[in-house]
Amino acid sequence: MMLLVLIGLAAGSASALLAAGAAAGTLLAVPLFYLSPLPVMIAGIAFSPLAAALAAITGGAGLWLAFGGTFLATYLVGLGGPAFGLSYAALMARSDPAARDGLVWFPVGGLVLLAAGFATVSVTVALFGMAQDYEAYHAAVTAAFQALVAGPGLPMETEGRDPLAMASLIAHVLPAMAAAMAMVSYLACLYLAARAARVSGRLARPWPNLAAFRLPPVTSLVLAVVLALSMAGGLSGLAASAGAVTLAGAYALAGFAVVHAVTEGHPARTLILGALWVTSAMLGWPVLAMAILGFVDGMLDFRARIATGKGPPAANDR
Repeated sequence: MMLLVLIGLAAGSASALLAAGAAAGTLLAVPLFYLSPLPVMIAGIAFSPLAAALAAITGGAGLWLAFGGTFLATYLVGLGGPAFGLSYAALMARSDPAARDGLVWFPVGGLVLLAAGFATVSVTVALFGMAQDYEAYHAAVTAAFQALVAGPGLPMETEGRDPLAMASLIAHVLPAMAAAMAMVSYLACLYLAARAARVSGRLARPWPNLAAFRLPPVTSLVLAVVLALSMAGGLSGLAASAGAVTLAGAYALAGFAVVHAVTEGHPARTLILGALWVTSAMLGWPVLAMAILGFVDGMLDFRARIATGKGPPAANDR
């Protein structure tokens, strides 16, 4: 028990230090901020959910003492809380005699959707905490953009450019972008934490086949609903757009999983996957194509149609 307490305190302190780096305002602080859930997840997956809970509480308390209550709420909702929730869910299992080792673990697709949900909630809470209505939010984002671009004493108007229109565009897409970044950071930290636990021999669940994961069929219905809500306008519409982008991101990951699965055994698999991931990172538009592929695969199940003689994926892989 004392070991878990020490691990939780150490992990929470490390997480708080990574998150506090954002106050420095440097370029290096950005990736460190997004890595702040990692120590909490390592404590939860490699040791115990109790250690992860203590780490989240410790990190939030440290930021509260250093910066005040606003940082406490931000950390618990956007960093420590999701880190604990994902690490806890990753170790959930139910008994099933027909499954591998007699257990069916929380599916990978469920973890992806859980990360999408946490990202949407964190952005929604930040959005409504920032302003009470869209006009106030738009004014705050516009003022921040003007200060960033123009600087003190410099004119905003430049030939051929409309900074105010650009500020309006940023205000409209900022919640969705923030939710997408949060979701990616949650899943990246979860993967790194699970890898660390596996290397150290402390990973309780078997490593899943990530190329076999699928999203529940109800995901398409939820996506349709949040897309409709995003048309409503106002802060509610912006929050719904954040949810729509995270669900589209979940389908994009499913699309990448399809490509990984169908190229298995292909002599040019490494070249194909490398080109896909590099172009996606550099250009962006292949991610949309992967989202469409993932959505269509959810209806037609390309992997099951193409696979021959491999049998169905294990329950742990889904």
